[in-house]
Amino acid sequence: MALWTCREVPDVASDYISREGSKRTRLMVAIHLAQCSNCRTYVNGLKIARSIAAESLRGSVPTALLHKLGLNTPDRGGSFKEPNE
Repeated sequence: MALWTCREVPDVASDYISREGSKRTRLMVAIHLAQCSNCRTYVNGLKIARSIAAESLRGSVPTALLHKLGLNTPDRGGSFKEPNE
């Protein structure tokens, strides 16, 4: 059983977060994440992005979360502005 590389993780990261896909694939991702801080950061960022997307569909994103991510509140069109825009 060869260990996965960083190039393989992004292709299955969404399924890993959703707990979809095969158990073997999820296990291989988990093993890689235990050893690779860069991929852990990537997967955590993907989790945050998915959370924000889900919240935006419900109508609101907490202001504290926007500030933590360095974003301002949504403009009238519903998109988020980068600070200093």
